[in-house]
Amino acid sequence: MFTSYEPSQISKNISRQLDPTEKVMIARRFHWATLLQPVALVVLGIFVTIAVDVVLPTHGRNSHALAWALWGLWLLWVFHAIFGIGKARTMLSGNRTNVLIALVILVGVGYLLSRLASDKRYGAGGILLLVLLAVVAWAVYQIAEWADRYFVLTNKRIVVIEGIINTTVRSMPVPKLTDMAYRRTATGRALGYGLFDVESAGQDQALKIMNFVPNPEFTNLQISSLLFGSKTPDPKNIALTGQVNPATGNMSITGQMDG
Repeated sequence: MFTSYEPSQISKNISRQLDPTEKVMIARRFHWATLLQPVALVVLGIFVTIAVDVVLPTHGRNSHALAWALWGLWLLWVFHAIFGIGKARTMLSGNRTNVLIALVILVGVGYLLSRLASDKRYGAGGILLLVLLAVVAWAVYQIAEWADRYFVLTNKRIVVIEGIINTTVRSMPVPKLTDMAYRRTATGRALGYGLFDVESAGQDQALKIMNFVPNPEFTNLQISSLLFGSKTPDPKNIALTGQVNPATGNMSITGQMDG
């Protein structure tokens, strides 16, 4: 049996996206673990930037190579976190125009970095600082997005509300849910989040993979209750009939209740 939120308990960001007749079972932000990667990238970026900046004035080739290798690995992680290496590979392999655009952007960035490196006001340390500041700005944006991204479960549908400036509402009606997989990694068990893979009838699906769902056991039980729980009968749809035995005065009543 599930419980629902009172209207006063739901934030305006959520309530304005829902029908007044919907009963909200779950309404919360996605798990804070989604911010671990942006925060880790900023912290590690500070350390590798300081390491390269400290090593550059020295003349040790091995220390230079190690520092730049660490910075390169960090930059590769940044690229994967922001763009996704697999997505980039798919995009570039499927369209020659995308390849040309990527090459133009790469040449432009390389030219900009070379000009900055030749400028005594910036140098290599200035370039590293600019890259780090860009990653910090991206991490701040990720935190802002997380603060305005909600997972909502009502008695009618599953809803994901997201977007800082432009709000996007993706939903899936519960009756159309045909299959659902619920998984938890070791990290998810330790921190308290899970991944839901939902499928519905039809090819176009607004929701598919929902990761970092908080309190996944409770969420799974709530969705299962909506799908497979017994429906509560409506007392308005009760029909009663009866008979009275004149000889004995006994009364027999029969009824039918729609549920």
